[in-house]
Amino acid sequence: YWEVARMKKEIKKAFLDFDKEEQWLNEQGQNGLMLLNYYNGTYEFEDVNPTKYLYKIEIPKKQNRSDYYEFLEELGITVVANYAGRVYLRKNENDGAFDLYTDLDNQIEQYKRRNIVFNSVALSQLGAGILLFINMILYTSRRDAPFWILLVFGSALIISSITFFILGEPIRKKIADLKSEKKIRE
Repeated sequence: YWEVARMKKEIKKAFLDFDKEEQWLNEQGQNGLMLLNYYNGTYEFEDVNPTKYLYKIEIPKKQNRSDYYEFLEELGITVVANYAGRVYLRKNENDGAFDLYTDLDNQIEQYKRRNIVFNSVALSQLGAGILLFINMILYTSRRDAPFWILLVFGSALIISSITFFILGEPIRKKIADLKSEKKIRE
C-alpha cells in the first residue's frame, strides 16, 4: 500500500476585485489545486490533480450563518475559510455547476454587500482625512512639524478615499446592469 504525498503550496496575492479573485481561484481549481485556507492575502493550496474544483467568494448575511453553512455542506459545498466578512467556498467540479445565486435579486444583494466594503473604507478614510485637515487649520499660523504632518497624512487619506470610491465603480456598474436586466425580464 503506497500513499501518494500531496504537495501543498502557498501563494501570496492581493485582490480588490472579488470577481477577479474568484476567476483566479477557479483557474487554480482547474489546474488541480484545492484551496485549503485563506488568510490575509495568503492562499494555501494542495495539489489534488486530476481532481478539479470550483470556487465562489461570498459575503453572507450576518444572521443564521451556521444554518446557512450547514445548508451549503448538504449541497456538497465546503466552507474553506472565513476572512474579513468574506467566505471562501469550494465545490468539486464532478458534483455539477456551482451557482449560488440564480435569481437577479440575490445577485444584486450580493454585489451590494461587496460594495459596502469599498464604501465603508472610502468613507472612513475621508472622515479621518477631513479631521486631520480641520486640525491642520489650527497650526496654519505656525507652519511647524504638526502642520506638515497633518497636511501629508490628511492628503494621503483623502487620496486613498477617492481611490476606493473609484475602485468600487465596477461593482456599482454591475449592480446597475443587474437592475437593468431585472427590469427587462419583468
